[in-house]
Amino acid sequence: MASNLIRFVGNHDISSEGKFLWEILAQLRNFGVGRLVTKNEWTRKWPNNPSYMKILRAEPGMDRWMFEGKVYAEWVFRGKNLGVYEFSKDLNRSDWRLVHKHQEKSYTSSTSQMEEIVLPDSFPLPPLQLHFSQKNAQKNGLDEKVVSRRAPLTLSIDPEFEHLKPFIKQVTPQTKSASIYEEVDKKALLDLYGNELPFKVEAWNAGPASFQPRFSSTKMRVEEQSPK
Repeated sequence: MASNLIRFVGNHDISSEGKFLWEILAQLRNFGVGRLVTKNEWTRKWPNNPSYMKILRAEPGMDRWMFEGKVYAEWVFRGKNLGVYEFSKDLNRSDWRLVHKHQEKSYTSSTSQMEEIVLPDSFPLPPLQLHFSQKNAQKNGLDEKVVSRRAPLTLSIDPEFEHLKPFIKQVTPQTKSASIYEEVDKKALLDLYGNELPFKVEAWNAGPASFQPRFSSTKMRVEEQSPK
């Protein structure tokens, strides 16, 4: 009996629901200067904060597959205008989408913006380091109370969030504890990833486990060098 069931083989790639950026711009007049484009990734992660790019200048690489090139655009990320940026990476991911003209007003007139990322400006010293500092103070004849229990926090921002540096604000924590994990706002950190947390998919093979020897002792030969 014939079946109308459609079977899909492989893994669904959520980052392939759109088109290459140059695939879109090459079909527009003047390579889409003045038009708005967005990524499906931004819409999935932060649906309430509009993110888009307004094309200002396009320099295609004229390669065969339309992968390479540079795009200068005014970047609005989660309602915050970041200014003019140069985009030359990840343009060949099938995740770009053209914003139609009747939808542009809903993007440009939206007042929903991301909130400032508030982080502490200091952190409590680890117990072992604090213990050594107190021992050193006793050795030098100082009072243990003069030993500072906190240290200034200097942020090391990942390149993925480098564009959010102007919106990161460090303040004195209202409640101080012995662990920095209790002082940081967890919701502010999770909001950096939106509705999709990063994950890693490990490759694995289907089927029963099997052992395949790489070397066979029966085929190994020992060749003696003849004396000169």
